[in-house]
Amino acid sequence: MHKLLRFVTAGVFLAGCWLPAQNPAVTDVEGESWLDHLARSFNETSMGKTGRLGPAPNLTGEESESSESELSLLLTPNTVTLHGADLYRLNCQGCHGESGLGAPPEINSVINPVRATSVALVMDRMKKVGMDVSSASADEMAKQSRKALLLRLHKGGEDMPPFLHLNEPEIRALMGYLNQLAGVSGVAGEHITLTESRERIGEHIAKSTCHICHAATGSNPSPEEIMEGAIPPLSTLTARKNLPQFVRKVTQGAPVSMGTPPSLCRGRMPVFGYLSEGEAADVYLYLTLHPPRGSATAAAAVTSNPQMPPNGASINDHLPVAPDRENPQPVSLAKFAFFPAVLFLFLGTLVMKCLPMAATAHHTHGNECAPCAAGIGGAAATTVGPGKKQLALTVRESVRSRDAAGASPSATMGVLCRDSKG
Repeated sequence: MHKLLRFVTAGVFLAGCWLPAQNPAVTDVEGESWLDHLARSFNETSMGKTGRLGPAPNLTGEESESSESELSLLLTPNTVTLHGADLYRLNCQGCHGESGLGAPPEINSVINPVRATSVALVMDRMKKVGMDVSSASADEMAKQSRKALLLRLHKGGEDMPPFLHLNEPEIRALMGYLNQLAGVSGVAGEHITLTESRERIGEHIAKSTCHICHAATGSNPSPEEIMEGAIPPLSTLTARKNLPQFVRKVTQGAPVSMGTPPSLCRGRMPVFGYLSEGEAADVYLYLTLHPPRGSATAAAAVTSNPQMPPNGASINDHLPVAPDRENPQPVSLAKFAFFPAVLFLFLGTLVMKCLPMAATAHHTHGNECAPCAAGIGGAAATTVGPGKKQLALTVRESVRSRDAAGASPSATMGVLCRDSKG
C-alpha cells in the first residue's frame, strides 16, 4: 500500500512538472469579424491590408494543381520552432506592417509604446524636452507603460482586437522582438524559442489576421454578392478552395469569380507574402480540424452565469493570477489544484505510516495491565517478563489476603487497579 501511494505521488508530481511543456490548447475561431464588430466596411479601413494586391485576372483560368504539390504541403513537420519575430508576423504584421509603424492615423505605430517601457529611453526622452527625472521616477513610468501595453495586448483597445489566444511564453517572446524592433537594448527575452504544433500556427494566423475581415461562420456568398462587397466566412474557405489553391491565394494571390454573369476579377484580398507556403497550409489544416463556429455557445455561457461581473469584466479576472503584476496571466485550474492534490497524498501517506505505529504503541500500553489480569488468573509468572514477575506475585498475595478478610470482588479489583497505578 505504501509503495502504491509513493508511485501515485510521484506520478502526480511528474504530471505537474510536464504540464507547462505541453503545446498550448488549440481552440476554434468564433464570432463576427473585427470589421463587423467595428461596423466598418472593407473598403474604408487599413486593417489587415499591409500586403500587396493579387495578380490581374488570368483569361485561361486558374492553373491546374498537381497532387504532388498537395502531398508536399501535407508532409511538412508536425511541430515548428517559433521566435518572437515569427509571432509578430503571424499576429501583428497584417495591421502594423513589417517595421511596426502601422498605418496612421487609423493604425498606430508600436514603436513609441514599446520604447516607453525602457527606463533609459524614458530618461533620454524627458531630457530632450527639458525635464530631468530621477531613475526611480523613470522606472515607475516605464512599469506603467509596460502594464498599459500588456493590457492592450490582452484586452485590446478601441480599434485593436484582444489577443486572448496568446499565452504567457508567447507574449514574452513577442515582447522581446518588439523591444528589438523598437531599438530597446539590454532586455531579456529577445532570444526565446518556442516549439508549437502546425495547428497552433494556423490558429495564430486565422485569429489574428484572417478574422480581422472574415467572420467565423455564415453563408457562402455568390459571385454577385462578392462583387457587392461580401466577404466569405472562414467556415466556407476550405470548401471554396482545395489546399494548393488556398496556399496560392494567401501567399501569391489569385483572381476571384464575381459579378453577373460571373467572371474572373482581381480580388480585393491582399497577398500575405510574408507567410510561407507551410504557414498558409497550417491555416487550411486548422480550419479543417477546428471548424469555425458562431459565438452562440459563448454568449449562452455568459448569459446563463448569474455571477458574471456587471462591469463586463472577463470571467478570467476571477481566476487566480500569476504573481507577475506586469504580465497578469490567469493560472490554469489544473495547475492550481495540483499542489493541494500532492499535499493530500502526502498527508495520506503519512497517516498510513503512523497508523501501524499508533497500533503498536496501543498494544504496548495494553500489555502494561497484563500482570494484573494474569495475577488474578494465577498465570502471571508464565506470561510476563522477569521484570514484571515480582509485581504479579505481589498482586496475587494481595488478592489472597483480601479474600481472607472477606472483601468483595469489585472492591478487590478497584484496589488492585489503584495498586498497579501506584
